[in-house]
Amino acid sequence: MNPGLQGLLELVGGLLLALGLFTRSVAFVLAGNMAVAYFMAHSPRGFFPLLNGGELAIVYCFVFLYLWLAGGGEWSLDRLRSPASASGLSPSRA
Repeated sequence: MNPGLQGLLELVGGLLLALGLFTRSVAFVLAGNMAVAYFMAHSPRGFFPLLNGGELAIVYCFVFLYLWLAGGGEWSLDRLRSPASASGLSPSRA
């Protein structure tokens, strides 16, 4: 893959995740990015992450998958954009 594209994905995606903006879609893209990085760079040296040095790629992939499922959280900008917050009701209080 193109290293410039990878760097841009990581920079912009990391910033969006830190702000909590478009969390689910960005986390899904970054999880796929980490999966591709693992299978391109680490798996040719062996399948198991502890033996091929791919621990961080796997950890980041699963953290991003968790964020994809869980969403941005209470302090995210996604929470401000949701229609439930406009009426003053959050999903946990409804």
